[in-house]
Amino acid sequence: MEFDPRRFGVKTIDAVVYAVSLTGVVFVVTALVSTLAGNGLPGAKWLMFFLGFTMFGYASLKVRPKAAWKSGDGNGNGGSDGGLFSGSDEPVGVEKLVGDALDAILPPRLRPANSDERPSSGVKLLLASVCILATSYAMEVVFGINY
Repeated sequence: MEFDPRRFGVKTIDAVVYAVSLTGVVFVVTALVSTLAGNGLPGAKWLMFFLGFTMFGYASLKVRPKAAWKSGDGNGNGGSDGGLFSGSDEPVGVEKLVGDALDAILPPRLRPANSDERPSSGVKLLLASVCILATSYAMEVVFGINY
């Protein structure tokens, strides 16, 4: 596969915006749930920590390439790899919302032309889980939110 800087840039923008957006949504939801439960931001920090690790485990399984015997033809020569470089899975939920917003905001040269120019949902989820874990860590170390 030949390196295409435009394609790499489009994938990076899409993945980073998705990760930051999902981190924001998770922060608001966990802060709301934790505040309603009477724990405030320390509870939100812990919820984000556990949710981030759960998402990290799930995303690491989604990123794994498909086994050769499960590929398109019987010889392992067909179909997508189902892992890091496949953007063929259909976006749903927050992923679709962020994708549609990016298509509306970005100039035409930075928009993905087709689904192959978007990173796979596993890659986006992996990056989002790292952002959620980093936010939880920053809440404790930088902002001093402790139990």
